[in-house]
Amino acid sequence: MEEETFLMERYKLVMMRVREIPEEIGKRTTKGFPWEDFFSQMASWMIGLDNFREWKLSHDFKDWSLEEWQSFYEEMYRPLRQDYEISYANPDRTTESFGKAYGQLFSFLASEIYRSFSQWMTGHLEAVVILWELFVEVYTDFVYGEEEGILPSVEAIAKAVYWYVSDYSDEMVSWRIHEQQEPDFSSIKSIIMSEDLTDLRYLYRFGEYISDTELGTAEYMNRLSEKAINAMAETFVDGYIRGFEINRISLENKKYVTVRGSLGFERVFRSAVEKFRERGLEPVFFPASTTILNRRQVRIGYQGKSVNPQFEFDHCKDKALYYDRAMANRYLAALKKAYEECREWISVNAGPACFETFGELPFAPAVKENACHLSPKQQKLEAEFSDLQAGLAEQYMKSSEISFTIIAFPTPDIGRDYEAVFDEIVKVNTLDNNVYREIQQKLIDVLDKGEYVYVRGKYPNRTVMKVRLHPLKHPDKETNFENCCADVNIPLGEVFTSPMLTGTEGLLHATSVYLNGIYFKDLMLRFADGRIVSFDCGNSENRDSNRRLIKDYLLGGRDSLPLGEFAIGTNTTAYAAARKYGITERLPILIVEKMGPHFAIGDTCYSRAEDHAVFNPDGKEIIARENEISARRNEEGFQAYFNCHTDITIPYDEIEEILVIDKDENMFPILRDGRFILEGTEDLNMPLNIH
Repeated sequence: MEEETFLMERYKLVMMRVREIPEEIGKRTTKGFPWEDFFSQMASWMIGLDNFREWKLSHDFKDWSLEEWQSFYEEMYRPLRQDYEISYANPDRTTESFGKAYGQLFSFLASEIYRSFSQWMTGHLEAVVILWELFVEVYTDFVYGEEEGILPSVEAIAKAVYWYVSDYSDEMVSWRIHEQQEPDFSSIKSIIMSEDLTDLRYLYRFGEYISDTELGTAEYMNRLSEKAINAMAETFVDGYIRGFEINRISLENKKYVTVRGSLGFERVFRSAVEKFRERGLEPVFFPASTTILNRRQVRIGYQGKSVNPQFEFDHCKDKALYYDRAMANRYLAALKKAYEECREWISVNAGPACFETFGELPFAPAVKENACHLSPKQQKLEAEFSDLQAGLAEQYMKSSEISFTIIAFPTPDIGRDYEAVFDEIVKVNTLDNNVYREIQQKLIDVLDKGEYVYVRGKYPNRTVMKVRLHPLKHPDKETNFENCCADVNIPLGEVFTSPMLTGTEGLLHATSVYLNGIYFKDLMLRFADGRIVSFDCGNSENRDSNRRLIKDYLLGGRDSLPLGEFAIGTNTTAYAAARKYGITERLPILIVEKMGPHFAIGDTCYSRAEDHAVFNPDGKEIIARENEISARRNEEGFQAYFNCHTDITIPYDEIEEILVIDKDENMFPILRDGRFILEGTEDLNMPLNIH
């Protein structure tokens, strides 16, 4: 209580100063300085949020109608949506006003302040206070600087940002880990379980931006029967539990499951909470992070639709403003301290259950020169410390002792056929495991004869890949490919392996693909001995811009990554539905990877759990759990990993052939002209023939 009182006192003091800023600027006799408008606009926005705080003190949440909540949220998020082009959160706007060096700092400050709306709505007062104190500090520097005839230098403002991040790393990292691990730290579960979900005003309690997508999804969920809702929840929960059974991991000492969800599906999550509890697991929900102190390139947590993908993209590398080795070390130390604080919860957490959504048009970002970009030195540092952070997490939550599941459903963004598409995806997510397990075993039996697999694309796809397989010393007891049904990865429908790198070579071409939230056109990756040796895409006419996009957002700032997985997808039902409704480009990789052969760059599917034996339903051990890089883990530790795994799929209609080649150069055809031709797999073509 003392800490909360102290925070509120700090908040009132900083807000008192913020309220003075527009009036001070309005009284200035010397006009025309660009920074005046910046500070006036930002202060006015902050005052608007404080006015809401004062209203909230004497009103109930339901004193506003749904329309009033919509209007309020639209106004608060306007600088990131309708007005983004002229907003100070846009680095192009601030660069035009202040020059690039000042502009990046002003744009960073504006973006963080606008994001603080979510923190304020969810009660994270400390994050708001420390950020707004930084704003007042920078404003004061400009006021005093002008009085002295010398505006504060870029270095001085950058230093203020640096110490803001450094000084509060411990508190913000601790808050984030507690959110993720402490069962009732967040109010999300309470809202899901106690609110009247037929009154859509409940959505505004989460603090996330609420668009027509979330409203439409919640409205549709309310129209579904209790039986349909329970069936969706059961598929989600059952897949999670089955993951432990398939991988022979004990749930005996586990108490919690971390649920990553999507706004609008609260009826499903309410049912899932009850079903997890029936299995002895208490769900933990946590919000997606917004502050730079905890934000990742890809948001994770309980969240809604992005307020603006271009805004998110423009600011995903803002850490370039302050990132150095000392800062990385500070963050790592704070992370270790937070893990220690939450050790008791972490030790009994069974792992994540992820419920994702899809439907939006692919986002093709504009790569802005005025946005922040990590320097080569910072990129190298980020990769190094990403390894260390992953290694630290592994110490507290061992990969071999946890499992996960991922499932996805469409939102109304998918278009006018939303309800029909939704029904199709329910069908895709609930296909018969037993039927597919038998068919996929026939594929595996032939694949296990091979020394390598040959994949050739069909025009306009230029793929020509030779994938080297691990030798099987005991074919009667060993296999290279996992028979993947609906457990950790829903929907079912693939057989996958971790290929050998030596001898794996060729060109991988994706004519159109949506990866890590970004649309890539004509993505070209060339491999030699399993490593990427060159890359390009056709997103723009500027080749340097294309290569930087790939390097930054697919390779994690690296010049190369290995091939971590090769798989053949078998879910032709999903493929047929995608073609029928013209939604292929809107589907998540979770489904797309089952709609043809796919190649994953980065770590293998068994990353950090290579020593845990895995078996197929036929009892054979899957021995292809590592490659030449991850095999060095005992000598190099976590530096033998890349902490990424990105699947790239070639759709059936772009496949000329897939052949298995044995050591005697005998060829066994698997697919030809986009159809399965191996005996015993012909039934997979039925959905393709219908559509």
